Amino acid sequence: MADYHISKNADEWKVIRAGGQRASATASTKAEAQDIAKRLAMSSGGGEVREHASRDGSVHKRGQIIDSDTHGKPDPKGNG
Repeated sequence: MADYHISKNADEWKVIRAGGQRASATASTKAEAQDIAKRLAMSSGGGEVREHASRDGSVHKRGQIIDSDTHGKPDPKGNG
């Protein structure tokens, strides 16, 4: 099982395995990065896909996790 993180860097979206230093994949759109991360998590036996804020906003700080989805394993929160 592996978790993946999605973040924006300049003009591209990066998909990084939790604990990794380099991107496992890059994408030109957020939706494409989410799809790649979901497939990678599921192929590893299931995991979390976490999206990080790409800039400071009124609610979130850059790098803060703003969304998390479970793929390929039971949701730890019991939401499906």
